[in-house]
Amino acid sequence: MEEIKKCMRQVKTIIPANCGVIDTAGKILAATNEIAEEETDPSFRAVISSDNLFASTADRTYLKVFIGEQLKYILYIESTDPDAKISLQLIAEWMKTLVKEKGTDAEKAIFIRNVLLDNEIRSEVPMIARGYKIDCNDPRLVIVVRTTAEQSAEAFEILQNLYTDSDIATVISMDDTTAIVIIDALESQVSEETKDSFIEETSQSVLACLTSEGCKAKVAVGSVVGSFMDISKSYSDAMTALKVSKIFDGESDLSRYDKLGLGRLIYQLPKPLCEMFIREVFPNEAFKQLDEETRTTIDTFFANDLNGSETSRELFVHRNTLVYRLEKVKTKTGLDLRKFDDAVLFKMATMVRTYIDYLNDTNDNKIR
Repeated sequence: MEEIKKCMRQVKTIIPANCGVIDTAGKILAATNEIAEEETDPSFRAVISSDNLFASTADRTYLKVFIGEQLKYILYIESTDPDAKISLQLIAEWMKTLVKEKGTDAEKAIFIRNVLLDNEIRSEVPMIARGYKIDCNDPRLVIVVRTTAEQSAEAFEILQNLYTDSDIATVISMDDTTAIVIIDALESQVSEETKDSFIEETSQSVLACLTSEGCKAKVAVGSVVGSFMDISKSYSDAMTALKVSKIFDGESDLSRYDKLGLGRLIYQLPKPLCEMFIREVFPNEAFKQLDEETRTTIDTFFANDLNGSETSRELFVHRNTLVYRLEKVKTKTGLDLRKFDDAVLFKMATMVRTYIDYLNDTNDNKIR
């Protein structure tokens, strides 16, 4: 609709006579005389029933516009001069081009969406991609942007504006809360350091752009893949990053598949194995015996890299108080967090517990 109205605005600067576009129900969709829009043309029924491509009334000339074999629109011009038909034909071709381009963009988005979901036959992807002028050979990076349904349209527009006239990125809408940015990545021969910098700068720019416009979003980055045909893997990795980040680092707005660390390992463990591990590390539900103050102390102790002095300073407690609390943890769990091995085991166990809680939470809106 917007394309047709834009076309009429441009026609107005070229053709002095009033022109317009009518749908098959007779409503004027767009016109050079904007006052006429939304009105019903009195002669549309006679024009539609006519066997001729052109039709005329006392003051208007009409042209039927077919898209494929289907009658989609009727053009009119407030003139019966011999040149009126030529003007209508030119407008019709112009409008068909706009509608076709819009349709091609939509079809391209559907194709890319199917490739992301691995719903296309792999052997046919290069041929179809060539038709949409997509180079299959360049490395790609998929970035998933998750917002609320209320902000999804705004986020999609922001991302499109970010990459306007860019030939290095494609932005498509995946569903009512998810937008996808497919980046033409660096050549595979570059160093890992250069590749890491590229991924970090690209993902940070996407997040910063959304944040600056007041759009709250979670950004997840997949892995760099060797070609367009493999973007389903990068998309899958980005979705994994989104899920793992939600489970283990819910406060973070940016997650990268190649930076998930221990969370990615735990995420792949079966639930029975996780439960067995918890029973081994925390027998008799020892973890549940730790009060909120003790758990806060543990989190702060880990955040300060097991540094007792920094932890005491941050918690505003005497060092002896910190020692007392850590001794209490040792008594209840059998783990001395001042020892590296015990600290690592405790940290892993708490992450596994978090993962089990996630699996058990039936009210959790699981990420698709």
